[in-house]
Amino acid sequence: MSAGEAMESRAAQDVAGSLFLNVTGRLLQIGLAILMARILPLKEFGLFTLVMSWVMVLIVPSMVGAQPFLQREIAVAKSREQWARVKSLLRWSTLTTFLVSCIVFIAASCWILITIPSENPDRYTFLIGFILVPLTALLQLWQAHLRGWGAILAGQIPGTVIQRLLFGILLLAGLAFFASVGMNATVALVMQSVATVSALGVTALLKFRYLQVPRAERSKPETWTWLRLSSRFTLLSGLVMLNSQLGILMVGAMLGKADTGIFAVAVKGADLLTVAFLAASMALAPRMAAFYSDEKYEKLQLMLTRTYRVVSLVTFPVFLLFVFDGNIFLNIFGPAFTAAWPALIILSFGQFFSILSGPTGTMLSMAGHERLTMIGVGISVVVNVLGNVILIPLMGIYGAALGTALGVIIWNVVLVIFCYKRLGIWTPVLGASLFGRMSGDKG
Repeated sequence: MSAGEAMESRAAQDVAGSLFLNVTGRLLQIGLAILMARILPLKEFGLFTLVMSWVMVLIVPSMVGAQPFLQREIAVAKSREQWARVKSLLRWSTLTTFLVSCIVFIAASCWILITIPSENPDRYTFLIGFILVPLTALLQLWQAHLRGWGAILAGQIPGTVIQRLLFGILLLAGLAFFASVGMNATVALVMQSVATVSALGVTALLKFRYLQVPRAERSKPETWTWLRLSSRFTLLSGLVMLNSQLGILMVGAMLGKADTGIFAVAVKGADLLTVAFLAASMALAPRMAAFYSDEKYEKLQLMLTRTYRVVSLVTFPVFLLFVFDGNIFLNIFGPAFTAAWPALIILSFGQFFSILSGPTGTMLSMAGHERLTMIGVGISVVVNVLGNVILIPLMGIYGAALGTALGVIIWNVVLVIFCYKRLGIWTPVLGASLFGRMSGDKG
């Protein structure tokens, strides 16, 4: 087997392994959501979802954009055997993320203490939930270290499987222990923190096992340069995360905790469509960066076209199920959640359009064009906010779904154009034979 064939074989294995892990992890995630919807009162379930949405948003500034930045930089440095640079990147990112995430945790906690009265029990639920910010930031960072080094599967197992599996075990144990008084969002968040600490420990062991950097003196950190470059990813990741959580946050602010819980289930259902897509993007991101850096444009185009056509075919049956009989899925959570079916249909159309558009944001970021991605996502956020502000008062959670879907569609249209015009790469699964010719000309 030639070096090129070996690389393609390894890429296929990583995609297949990532797909398996993401399917397993997403099934665990859905199982956890079902379990919580069954054991928590609807308002407590909505509160838990709202707190976790804020946690995910706060993690973005905590990481200073380090996750995608490091995945790209470590992959490129490894391909060029710049071992001193790799060591410096690993140390610098860990220290920076830890310090910044602690600052974000303190600032968010102070905000809660100021804005929520002490007699309101939600105050303490938010404070406990925000403990997850530094814990999850470090977990995601160390997993990015592993993926950038090439340990694609090891860089997914702790957060995708172990954390969720342990959280489920704790929930079942808590269900028996708190049977007489009932579970609530606060207890569930404590269990989530315990599961995250455990996953963090496993990630540390995996780093020791896989991330064996050849001996070299650690180079001096390029602090200001790295902060400048990673800041683009910070803004980009913040916009992407805000875009994904905006509907839940605005429903929580405008309609209350019960509607938040119902809408969150529709969001989780639509997110199932992205399992194969995210698995492929996570596995191929380092190769996108390496191929583009080495000017292997034809191989890059072929890899993207073949991979995401398969992803679309795998996803299509789930899309049809949600559109024509989504209540099969929603009934699992309980009768109250069947009201989310129209929202599930709308969100599913948005997500499937995103899949057909291909890995637009990942491709631009791996090629060093984060600014273009920020423009596209920024436009999407504006559309999403305006859509939610206008449509939620008129249509409730269905308005939130429509505003979210419109934002996703516009985002992908803009980024597809940017990928084609700036990189010569045609990311959509259709039309590659016609539009993909630019990549061949560029090479």
